[in-house]
Amino acid sequence: MRSESELAAAADENFVASFRKLVEHCPGAEMRDFGGVLAFVTGLQLALFNGCVVTRPATPADLGAALKWVGDHNLPHRAWITHRMPELGGMPPAHGLQPEPEPYPGMVLHPLTEAPEPSSGVTIVPITDANLDEFVQVGLEGGVREDMSERLFTPSFASDPDVQLFVGRLNDRPVGTSIAIRSESASGVYNVGTLPQARRHGIGAALTWAAVEAGRAWSYDTIVLQSSAMGFAMYAAMGFRTVAPYTVFSPPVSA
Repeated sequence: MRSESELAAAADENFVASFRKLVEHCPGAEMRDFGGVLAFVTGLQLALFNGCVVTRPATPADLGAALKWVGDHNLPHRAWITHRMPELGGMPPAHGLQPEPEPYPGMVLHPLTEAPEPSSGVTIVPITDANLDEFVQVGLEGGVREDMSERLFTPSFASDPDVQLFVGRLNDRPVGTSIAIRSESASGVYNVGTLPQARRHGIGAALTWAAVEAGRAWSYDTIVLQSSAMGFAMYAAMGFRTVAPYTVFSPPVSA
């Protein structure tokens, strides 16, 4: 069994690795390390895909330099800062970002439990570069712009040995997605989503379990994710618990 500090470190490490993997496969994306701060930009006009992540010891000067570098690209962006470094909380507001009211929970499942069978009518399909169109189509139906999908979900991303994509089908219709991304110390669950008309059929849970099982197949005993408010109750019911909360700083709503 891993200690609490080891679990938090695994959650942090995989969280940062997911952004590095994003940049690796997104055409035109860049990243830089400023001390303990990862700064990255993808060029996409969404704050989620540009910003700074702080999970390792860093100074205010490190974070200030990282925020300036990201800000100079004139893209919407965010900052995620571990709760272990409250002394850095004054830097993002100085660069035009506001703290969100609730922490962003980094959750872990450890030890792993057995995955239940999917609900009736639900099937999960592994996705490779050969059937990537099915994954992309779900995103398009969910409101993701085509140009954004083309940059985020490239054939190289789908075929990366550290990545496994999934599509969830309800009565044979593609209606949801998830992604597993492995790093040195854990496997992570990302991009879990279900089309609104197909919710409350157990698809989100089945897609999450599929990503968990991908981590198990990669021989990991720790699975991590970062939960939205909508997904928190589902993940908690599956056995995930918060070990690494982050403070999120975002652009003002008017921006």
